[in-house]
Amino acid sequence: MKKNLFLHFSLLTVLIVSISACSSKKPEYTYVIPSDASQVIAINLKSLADKAGAKDKENKEALQKLTDALKSDMNTVTYQQLEAILKDPTQSGVDVNAPIYIFNAPSFPYTTMVAKVQNEDDLLKLLEVTEKEQISSPIEEADGYNFARLNKRALLAFTPTTVMVVNYTGTSQLEKVKEEIPALLKQTKENSINSNPGFKKMQKQNGDINMLISPSSLLSAYANPLNYGISHNVDLKDMKMLGNLSFEKGKIELKVESYTENAELKALFEKQIKSTCPIENTFLKYFPKSTLALFSIGINGEEFYNVLQENEQFRNDFSITKAAEVKNLFSAFHNDLTVGLINVTMNSNPSFLAYASVKNDAPLKTLYEKKSELGLKRGEDIMKLNENEYVYKSRAINIFFGIRNKQMYATNDELLYKNVCKTVDPSAKETEFASGLKGKRTAFVINAEAVLDLPVVKMLVGFGGQEYSTYYSLLGNISHLEAVGNEDKATVTLQLKNKNANALKQIVDFIKQFTGM
Repeated sequence: MKKNLFLHFSLLTVLIVSISACSSKKPEYTYVIPSDASQVIAINLKSLADKAGAKDKENKEALQKLTDALKSDMNTVTYQQLEAILKDPTQSGVDVNAPIYIFNAPSFPYTTMVAKVQNEDDLLKLLEVTEKEQISSPIEEADGYNFARLNKRALLAFTPTTVMVVNYTGTSQLEKVKEEIPALLKQTKENSINSNPGFKKMQKQNGDINMLISPSSLLSAYANPLNYGISHNVDLKDMKMLGNLSFEKGKIELKVESYTENAELKALFEKQIKSTCPIENTFLKYFPKSTLALFSIGINGEEFYNVLQENEQFRNDFSITKAAEVKNLFSAFHNDLTVGLINVTMNSNPSFLAYASVKNDAPLKTLYEKKSELGLKRGEDIMKLNENEYVYKSRAINIFFGIRNKQMYATNDELLYKNVCKTVDPSAKETEFASGLKGKRTAFVINAEAVLDLPVVKMLVGFGGQEYSTYYSLLGNISHLEAVGNEDKATVTLQLKNKNANALKQIVDFIKQFTGM
């Protein structure tokens, strides 16, 4: 029974959030977020509620059904208190109209949620309810704040202006959290995240969910400056990623951009930008419209080599004796390089097709002439078929590659090889996403419709029962997933087939249908 109550309360929390509306002043509760926070996420509840269709009649009916389901699990007084909060979320005591922040920081290494307190008395009443239902412990006093434990997994600490929910593991960690919270509550604007220019930029973003993330915190042991072609003197913590996630009509869009005040990192970014160029969609006509996944990049071979030269590991791998040779190899590439996943079956390797614009045939001639230096294993070989046409052979796979009219190609499918550099009808050029790739510097697309139409996918769904059928039905609403980059900015878009309704509302409607609400 208590487990069911916990699930009900979890759903109630989501619904309380989704029916909120109004604006709020700039909050000071963000002062508890440490200045060294490596990951900060801001959730705009009001925007999400509006886009989810919280005010729609059918959603109010779903809320009423859930409310009625609670009657049998709690006493009358408790039920009446929760019913009042559902009708007027401001009575929860938490300002559900102000952004909720989630952060992680080296100085406070616990995943923490921060929200603004609107009315402390109302918050106390809500905690009385959760205590009666054994969801939270009795409220206790500490140094400058009050707290309650939530299911022995999180600590809810609050003051008249701020409420924090801190995740912890074990009793010893709980005691450390309780000791460290007062220092956070005493922070000022100057020694909190508010002093970070990146955080100010994040707050100005208009996404439903905004983010400020330090890539070094995610990469952990891989965050070695040398991996990025920069010196040991540069602290990768100076590099931040700003992101904002928005639910729009017919799509979910994530925009990301790099941000730094470090001069050396800025110089590196500029060099990386020079190593790419706008995509011209040169090769889309050679790929079938049913291509499952497509990657394309506009590449400036000479500049790309210059960027690689900044990397110490690259310089160690390719000594000065081979420098000119390697430079000539990279310099031959210019403009579009496109790779596509064409087909997937149960009986053979996935088939791929790749094209690249080249200035000359030097890359392949060098590869063939130096094949003895490639460390080919027994059973592997590179054979010349015709002028500028070769095949790599092994026991597992054959890869045909060559150059025609300054267009380099490669494929592991013999049928595709026999038709290289021939226009396909219908081609990927006619897809919905094609026009959005042109002019970008990098692009990656997964064609969801084509993937779901694969015989192997349909077979798996047929054997997977109701669970697989549900997943298939959900994915059937997706047209494609697209990620494009342009200089220091990137956009990831999940495009739905229904372009008239907001994506979040479509998700809510699917969940309601799946749960029978």
